Amino acid sequence: MFLTVLIIIIGIGAQSIVQADLRPVTSTSKAGLAWPNGRWDSIDQFDFAKISWYYTWSVWPIKSHEDFEFVPMLWGNSTAEDFYSNIEDVLEGTQPKITAVLGMNEPEQPGQSNMLAKEGAALWKKYVEPLRTKGVRLGSPAPAGGPSGTTWLQGFLKECKGGCTIDFIATHWYSTDANAFIAFLNEYHDTFKKPIWITEWACQNFDPATASKQCLQDAVINFMNTTQAFMDNASFVERYAWFGAMKNLQGVNPANGLLDSSGKINCLGKQYAGAQNCSSVASSSKVAVVNAPNKIVLMQLLAIAIILIAL
Repeated sequence: MFLTVLIIIIGIGAQSIVQADLRPVTSTSKAGLAWPNGRWDSIDQFDFAKISWYYTWSVWPIKSHEDFEFVPMLWGNSTAEDFYSNIEDVLEGTQPKITAVLGMNEPEQPGQSNMLAKEGAALWKKYVEPLRTKGVRLGSPAPAGGPSGTTWLQGFLKECKGGCTIDFIATHWYSTDANAFIAFLNEYHDTFKKPIWITEWACQNFDPATASKQCLQDAVINFMNTTQAFMDNASFVERYAWFGAMKNLQGVNPANGLLDSSGKINCLGKQYAGAQNCSSVASSSKVAVVNAPNKIVLMQLLAIAIILIAL
C-alpha cells in the first residue's frame, strides 16, 4: 500500500499532461532538412508534402535519395579543398537538379567555421563565386542570429567589394521566443534586402545565465507552429530547415528532435513535415512532459504518502 500510494503521488508530481494545438498543414514546400545522418537513418521517412530539400553541411549528397533537392555547402576553410575537388561532379550528377549552393557555417563563431569577414570574402571569391557560371543561385554565409552575426555579414559584404554575387541571405536563430524570431527575420530582411533562408532554428536557450531553463515539449510544438506558419506565409522567406533531424542534437535541447532515439521520425518530425496524421502517431494531440522533481518535492511527497498510510 505504501509503495502504491507513493508511486501514484510521485507520478502526479513528476508528470503533467499539456495540450498542444497542432499546426494546420499548408501547401507550401519551403521546409527542408539539416541532415547529418548520411544513410545511417532513413531520410525517406520525411517524404511528406512540405519537405522539398536538404543539406548535409558539406558537398556530399545522400546518393540513395532522389526525392528531395540537395543543396551543397562550403562549410569553411577545413572543407574547402574537398568542396573544390567535388562540387562540379556533384552539380552535374545529382538529381533532382541542384539549384543553389550555401556559404560558410556560422563564420563568426569560434567553434564553427571561425573566420574574419575579410577571410570569408576571399574564400567565397575563390570557391563559391565561380559556380555562378554553372547556373546555380548562391547563398550567403550563415551566421548565428543576433547582432554579432549581422555585423559579420555586413563586414563580409563590404570586403567583397562588389565581387560576391549573393542571391539570398542565410542565417540561424536559436531562442525560446517566437515573436523575437519573427521580429529578427523582418529586421534581417529590411537590412539586407534579399530573400532569406533560415538553415537552422529551434526552441533553444543559449543564455549561460539561464541555460537550465529550456522549452518543454509543448513549448517546442507551439514555437514551431508559430514560426513555421509565419515563414510559410512570408514571401521573403524562401526556405527553412529546423534543427534538428538527428538522434543527438549536440547540446541543443533534445525536445527539438525530429527523430526518436532509434532514428525513427517522431510526432514533432511528422508535424514539421506536414503529415496529416501526426496526432494519431502520437496517440493523441497531448504531449507528456516529464519534469524530474527536486529533492524537496520528493520529501514532501514522501511525507504525504506516510500520512495517507497512517489514515
